[in-house]
Amino acid sequence: MRGSYHNHPGYCDGSGTVEEFVAAAQAAGLAAVGVSSHAPVPFTCSWTMTLERFREYVADARVVQERWRGSYPVWVGVELDYLDAELVPDGAAFQRAHVLSVQLDYAVVSLHFVGRDSEGQPWAVDESAESFAQQVDVVYGGNVRRLVEDYYRLMEHLAAWAQGLRIPVVVGHLDKVKQWNVGERYFREAESWYQEAVERALLAIRRAEIPIEVNTAGLRRPIGAPYPGEWILRRCWELGIPVTIGADAHQPADVAAGFEEASQLLRSVGYEKFLVLEQGRWQTVPLR
Repeated sequence: MRGSYHNHPGYCDGSGTVEEFVAAAQAAGLAAVGVSSHAPVPFTCSWTMTLERFREYVADARVVQERWRGSYPVWVGVELDYLDAELVPDGAAFQRAHVLSVQLDYAVVSLHFVGRDSEGQPWAVDESAESFAQQVDVVYGGNVRRLVEDYYRLMEHLAAWAQGLRIPVVVGHLDKVKQWNVGERYFREAESWYQEAVERALLAIRRAEIPIEVNTAGLRRPIGAPYPGEWILRRCWELGIPVTIGADAHQPADVAAGFEEASQLLRSVGYEKFLVLEQGRWQTVPLR
């Protein structure tokens, strides 16, 4: 019994209609599907929805949800960024007024923006390999450790913030800061400083009592590993942090991509159960 909840139809940087995601989920044998387009932000960003597009998205998705009511669960959510107050002073107020004021079934809460680019705009860690290299060199003076520690410090803040949201949440792509670290170009995950930064973030997530996703998008990237990877997932299991599986699909064909690999990985580190959305909240079911 699996659902896929981290999906981006063509209202942000994704493609396809909500109905096409539903059809793809059914064809893949999934028990439910959710859509989670990137929520608007109060600054220029090429891959998030505008406010107008957000309203269209929710209205369109609700029509599809109603069409399938009683026969196939369709959930309407967003991927909602943590916007640190030092970086985006009006971020929380903007989200309360324009995003969280709209009825949503759930949110994938994630961290993309860490520090500013050379023009003073919020900078996303996953923009491109070239952008990441520039951020390390220009903004962080070549000190990738400081960048990574900033990322996980903000992840701690994300956990406390997400705990206060009044809808079901799941932490998206926990260690996405590794996306461009192919061949350990920038850092070694075995280093103590890195593992300590991750540990602090995990403890904050446990305190907040919120789940994380195993995001399979990394399996489709050069990094070749899910977010988070095996050793972090093992630590999540030790800490009792519940999990779900997310494809981070930007096209309908990927709605269940990597789910078998993710399930096997979860079992290998000790998980026997995971989460699905039912009746408006996360429910624990056997991992099969």
